[in-house]
Amino acid sequence: MNNTVQGIVLGTIRYGETSLIVACYTKQFGLQSYMLKGLLSAKKKKKISKSFFEPLTLIEFQSKKNRDNKLGYLQEVNLLNAYISIPFDLRKKAVVFFLTEVIHQIVKEEQQETNPGLFNYIKKKLLWLDKNDEIGLFPLKIMLDLTWFMGFYPNITEKDAPYFDLEAGSMSFRKPEDNYIDGALKTHWIDILGTKFELLTSLRLLKHEKAALLKHAVSYFKLHLQQFKPPKSIEILNELFKIS
Repeated sequence: MNNTVQGIVLGTIRYGETSLIVACYTKQFGLQSYMLKGLLSAKKKKKISKSFFEPLTLIEFQSKKNRDNKLGYLQEVNLLNAYISIPFDLRKKAVVFFLTEVIHQIVKEEQQETNPGLFNYIKKKLLWLDKNDEIGLFPLKIMLDLTWFMGFYPNITEKDAPYFDLEAGSMSFRKPEDNYIDGALKTHWIDILGTKFELLTSLRLLKHEKAALLKHAVSYFKLHLQQFKPPKSIEILNELFKIS
């Protein structure tokens, strides 16, 4: 039986001479891997473009799953939403590479559970990224918002407290021994959490502050997700912050 599936592409691996294995985060089945036969064949006429499988591309497809629930097969792949600017904007592509690493790791933590709310959130924010040019705080904001779905959203109820304890995930009046944010960075952390995407341009951060907060966000994920590793593309994002 075929299923109509919506997915966010997280990566591909070449299989043999002409085929791909595609990792997708799907709305219906969570994290899944699918075989796509013949895409790389020079002889075969192809209705499906290789560009459909760039990182974080939004696709819709027919899939046939094996009875033993192993590798499925992609059929009739179409773009769910075609990006206008992301494929041609180096800044946005850098953000996409970074987020691909982050999203792939957090959905692995879900052990293939379905989470339509998380899928819809990621989809909505990718479309926002595609349509907007002011993206300097986008990676930070989306990382912090993703914690809501993962169960460790920062508790900033006590906003007057001088410290944010990364390990506890909350504000603190007592200085933690390690892993905390204070001073201007703490204020910016709170502001970013409380600001909608469309209003992020109202926040003014220095370049080194953006980089420092991104580092804190990665540390926060490491403290709360056992298998989380710092994204390799973080240095590219830090370069992005220098010009955004």
